[in-house]
Amino acid sequence: AGQPAPCAEKLMRSRYSAYVLGLTDYLVQTTLPVQQAALDREAIAQWSAQSTWLGLEVESAEVLGGKPEHAFVTFTARWHDGNGEHSHKERSSFVQNQGHWYFIDSTVPLKAGRNDGCPCGSEQKFKKCCSAYVI
Repeated sequence: AGQPAPCAEKLMRSRYSAYVLGLTDYLVQTTLPVQQAALDREAIAQWSAQSTWLGLEVESAEVLGGKPEHAFVTFTARWHDGNGEHSHKERSSFVQNQGHWYFIDSTVPLKAGRNDGCPCGSEQKFKKCCSAYVI
């Protein structure tokens, strides 16, 4: 596991490496904690194992500041599987909490009303924290 990633871009790069190496636990652990239980670990492991990873290009990393700190990372990942070669471009959201950066998985809904506490654990209201950064 080692030290936490110092910035969102480094976390995103380490997550790509985790797909290459089949490190499903790392991918789950670096996702926002309230989303972890909803992740399909088997599907993640299967996709990782059945793909030949061809490269990663980070186009931009935008640190947005705030308390807690938020960031967007835009990247393109390329891989090959039984259906051919693929590329996927994404603008991912990240939040830093208690010294750790986390990926906010857009495929797992954050169940919070605007006035509820933020799911990232910041102790702020959702509307004042992560709601603006969830893509």
